[in-house]
Amino acid sequence: MEQKKWEKDQTPYVVFICTRCKQYSYVKTTQKTKKCLRCGRTHQVKNILDKGEIVNGMTKAVNKVKQLQNSLGEAQFSTENEFIVSFNNQIIKKAPKPLEKMEDYEEKFQQCLTKLSSNYSRFPLHLIEILAQDYEIPPSELKLLIKKSIKNGILQSTKKKSYFTIVKS
Repeated sequence: MEQKKWEKDQTPYVVFICTRCKQYSYVKTTQKTKKCLRCGRTHQVKNILDKGEIVNGMTKAVNKVKQLQNSLGEAQFSTENEFIVSFNNQIIKKAPKPLEKMEDYEEKFQQCLTKLSSNYSRFPLHLIEILAQDYEIPPSELKLLIKKSIKNGILQSTKKKSYFTIVKS
């Protein structure tokens, strides 16, 4: 019985960008067509050979597609509070939201707790998280506010640690 040696894939692939949805993809140069996985557009390989980059091996093709796709996201965002909105091909840049003071979040959190206590005697953590989103309290601040409320005796956690009650004073 003859043993086969492991051969490295050296098949040429074309890495190209879809003309409709701008998704990167790859295809063997010997294929006739390639259907975009995102939008379904069919590309003729002979038409994209000169527009794409040729790499040898499927692993290199996959890595090149990942690299190019990841570079699309890096170009648009400079900070986590800033993003670009495209509306009817007009680019609108949203300015960063000014940071609020801890006291503003505490007031919003108190409103959130008041609303919860009027509807429930005992409520799970995810209800607090949902209402905090409605009141625009960031998750990092919410954790601090919950800890502070437990420490000050406003909130009390149950034995399950995921349910809370408001301590009546």
